[in-house]
Formats: sequence, structure tokens, C-alpha cells
Amino acid sequence: MRAGAMQRVFRILATFAVGALSTALAVMPPWIGQVRRALQDELRRSMDSLSIELLKKPYYLEYTFRYRWSARAKVSLGGILDSGQTASARLTVGIRVGSPERDNTNFFDAALLFFGGDDDETYRNRPVPLEPNYARIRQQAWLATDVAYKAAVEQYAKKEAVLKNRIQQDTTSDFVLLPPQTLADTAADIPHVDLAAVCRQLRSISALARDYPEIQTTTITFEHIPELVFYVNSEGRQMTKLHHQVGIEIVATTQAPDGMPLAQTYAAYARTLDELPSWDSLAQAMRGVLEHLRQVAAAPVVSEPYSGPVLFAGQAAAELFAQVFAPNLVAQRPQLAEQGVQEQNRFGALQNKIGARVMAEFLSVESTPQRTTIGRTPVAGAYRIDDEGIEPQPLVLVRGGYLETLLSSRVPTRRIRMSNGRSRGGGAMFDVLILRSENPSRSLSQRALLEKMQQMLKRRDLPYGYIVRQLLNQNLLYTAVYQQTSGTFPTGGEGQIPALLVERVWRDGRRELVRGATLAPGGYQVFRDVVAVGQSLYVHNLLAPSVISPYRTGGSQYVVATVASPDLLIEDFELRPLEDGYPKPPLLPSPLWHAAARGGSGGSERTQ
Repeated sequence: MRAGAMQRVFRILATFAVGALSTALAVMPPWIGQVRRALQDELRRSMDSLSIELLKKPYYLEYTFRYRWSARAKVSLGGILDSGQTASARLTVGIRVGSPERDNTNFFDAALLFFGGDDDETYRNRPVPLEPNYARIRQQAWLATDVAYKAAVEQYAKKEAVLKNRIQQDTTSDFVLLPPQTLADTAADIPHVDLAAVCRQLRSISALARDYPEIQTTTITFEHIPELVFYVNSEGRQMTKLHHQVGIEIVATTQAPDGMPLAQTYAAYARTLDELPSWDSLAQAMRGVLEHLRQVAAAPVVSEPYSGPVLFAGQAAAELFAQVFAPNLVAQRPQLAEQGVQEQNRFGALQNKIGARVMAEFLSVESTPQRTTIGRTPVAGAYRIDDEGIEPQPLVLVRGGYLETLLSSRVPTRRIRMSNGRSRGGGAMFDVLILRSENPSRSLSQRALLEKMQQMLKRRDLPYGYIVRQLLNQNLLYTAVYQQTSGTFPTGGEGQIPALLVERVWRDGRRELVRGATLAPGGYQVFRDVVAVGQSLYVHNLLAPSVISPYRTGGSQYVVATVASPDLLIEDFELRPLEDGYPKPPLLPSPLWHAAARGGSGGSERTQ
């Protein structure tokens, strides 16, 4: 995070007292050896014997076994809405028939999109027993492999039928085989969370919302998800890793007097419990969310469209980069469909831009997935081995504004044939990205950035500009804000990003908080218009939507990532007012006003 006041508020403190909240379990469960042996044995048998008369045998097979422990809690106004601890075990089968040059993959088949095959026996994320042993896992692997193979043969036949009637321009192979390798990332213990202790702290912090009766709904959500992953394939590649993820999300929503739905959010994600902010820091974050929402509700509305200089500061700069530019850095392969057309990919704007200028010439982007800290901030998106058993290495993606390469999985594309270890959550995904300036003269102090924006406003004869300080994260929008506002939160439409904290800056230096603005970035090209940046990086850990659709891969909907960005001064950016109709506010005031009028907000109950 940025140095200074914000860093002091949200820095990692030793007072988190992790020892009181968690205890370490054994590094490896006793059954992992049986799981490993069962999958290896069934894999060998399937590769040797699995076949259908006159049809292709599999040339490649992989198993991914995931065992996940989950501790979660959701609280509001000092009370628990939901809490619990669960475990799940899942098995996913990947199978290829044909040859590496042409197989059953990279083909869009709607019939097999949601189901693995006949008899409802799925082969993606198939539930398996929570007490696994050799016999149970091998039985499940046998059933899942059978369905996966039948589906693969059917898909291969459909693909061949389509290609017989088409002249193929792109002859990129469907797969590239690799040599055997065994990797492991299991150095950390599997922690067990004292959920009761966590809930006591969350209840105390959430009770602070009682002092803000004008705010309709406030929730704090905690989730801790350690996951053990074992991967094996027919090449002789094996991988065992422990993936740790923990997060706390604060979401507050209300309505302005005119009915406009409003929200403020805060989220902290980390790999381990001791990398989260302290409870005192989270309490300060809670107060900040509530105070900002109170101020925004009383602010004037953005009533006119704006096109001109905009300064993105802190979280807003990093979130803009994460939503608009970063997804385009992922290599994607167009899908051949039964109709003979190729499906259009999301975020495919840079697929054919390697060697072209894609942002301002003084900017560069680096991917460093094995980096665990940036400055003093822990990196939630760090990892040592990807989901296909590949070790990622640092990559310069953009140098001096020009695109050098893309992040790739083992799916070959026309420009990127080999994996660089970026497969996570079902497909290639961005990980730990750092946006930097290579020109010191373009890195300015906050004061100098404001002065430069004032000069640009004067040159364009604009009465005011905008500073955007917070944007709404997509995960928080879809999993929390929409729920708390019953789906009425306005987003401005396709391709627009709701702005949560925006200041209008007049040419004479006056500032005022405003509400009701959405951003219309218009694509990655907006980063060509960056004219100056700040002097420090804001490190933003987030849950980002998977770039490759999970409906296609069977993978995760959101994947943890980290982006680090300086403040961004963009020469020309479009802000639009909200034009949606708003729901009417509640007819009666919140009963919390009565408690406030009596001089008590229920604070004495916060630790119950």
C-alpha cells in the first residue's frame, strides 16, 4: 500500500495474535499417499487399456485432486448472520484423444458444456469421499475417467466433422507434450482457525455500524480456505501443493435522500492469517467505510457527462488497471464451434498486438508470481507452482509501452506456443502484476500531479476535473453489493465501472465530493493516454474474475491476484452520470435513530 497515512491505517501489525486464532495441523494428511497411489494406478490402467472399438485411444490423461477446508463467518450490527466450517474433496479429469497436432480440445460444444456425459457422472469437480482411501479414490477416478473419455471421443468426432468442410488457416497444434517432472510446494502447515475467536472480533467491529443509523446495511465477511492439491498426468508430471487464501470483506450500502443506491467497500486478502491487517486496523477500516458512505450520501450528484483529465489515486488506479488492462494480458485461443465459426473471446484485444504499442511509452508491466511482498505489503496472488505443474518465472509483459508477450497456460496459441506457468482457476490468468514508470520525469508527487491536471484543465478551458479514489471491485459488486441492494445498485451499463469515491476539482483549487458517476474507459487504449504517474505503488490484492470463462473450463469464477500501480493521470477520460431510475427510500427512518436520540448506540453489546 501507499506510504503515509493510508499505510499506517492498513499496515500489517503484530497485534493480530494469530496464535490465539489458529493452530497448525500436520503438513500432510495421512491419506495423501493413498490418493497419490490410487490416481497413479488408475492413470496407468486407463492409458494402457481404455478404448472404444475403431475409435481413438487417449494420448494424454490428467487428474487433479483438491481437498479444501473452509471456515467462514458473516456478521452485521454485532450479530452473526452465518458461520461454519466445512470440507470438500473434488476430482477433475482432463483427457485428450487424437494427437497433439489435433485433438478434442479447443472446440466449443454446448452439449458438453455443463455435463460430463451420460448418467450424470461428472468429471469436472466431481465430489469424492471426505475420508479418501485407495479403493474409494480409485473407484471415483475410474467412473470419472470413463465419462470423460466418452465425452472426449464424441467431441473429437464433432470437431473432425466440422474441419472436413473447412480450410484451416491457423494450423497451431492443440497441445505440446512436456518431459516428466515432480514438484512440491508444501512447506507451510495447514492451519485450523479458531472460528469462535474470529466471530467475537468481527461482531465487535461490525457493531460500529450502530453509530450510523442513516446506513441501511453493513456486513463483514470472513473466509479462510486452505486447499491441498495433488496433480498427476500421463507425461509423468506430478505436483503437490498447499494453497492458502484468507479474506475479509466489509460492504456498506444505503440510499441517498433522492433514492440513489450507494455503496462503500473494503477488502483485505492474504495467503495466511498473519498477513491480514490487525483487528485494530480493520476497525479503523470499518469506520472509514461508514464515514465515507455518510459523506457520499450527502454529496451533490454528477449531472453532466465529462470528458477530460482524470486523476486516479490509490485503489482506483490499481482497480482500473485490474479491470481494463490486466485481463487482456492473458493468451487466449479462439474456440472452433459446430457451426464452423470461432467464438469471440473476452479480453482478446491484445492477442495479435505483440510488438505493438499498447500503453504510454514510459510505462512497463512485469509479472512476478513468486514474489511474496511488494515493499512491506504481503502479496496475496503469489504462488510457486501453477495448476498444470509448471513453475512460473518473472516476465516483462510490456516494456516502454510495447507488448512483449502474454501470460499463457498449456493451451497453445498462434503467438504463444508454450506455457509460462500462468494456469490458475481453470485457465491462464494474471497473477502479480506491477505497473511502473521507466521515466523519472513522468513520476510526480501528489501535489505536482494536481498542478499538472490544473494546467490541462486550463489548456482545454474546462471548469473542473475529477479525482477518482475508489472503484467498485467486480467480485464485491456481484457477491455482496447486489445482494444487499436487492439487485438495484446502478452500474451504468455494459463496459462501465461504478465509481465509489470521486472528487470534483475546480480550476481555482476547490474540491467537493460527488456521487453518481460511472467510468466509460472504452478499452485498454485508455492507458495510451496516461501522461504522468505517482511516485509510489499502491498494492491491491483482489479477487478477479477468471479471464477464461469458468463455464468453458469448469474452473473458478474468481481467482486471487495482486496488482501494484502508481497514481495515474489520464489526459482524456470519460465519466458519465447515472441515468437509471432509483428505488424509493424506506418510508420510515431506521430504528437505530431512536437509539442515537437516547444517547446510546448499543456499544455496550459489541463484544457479546
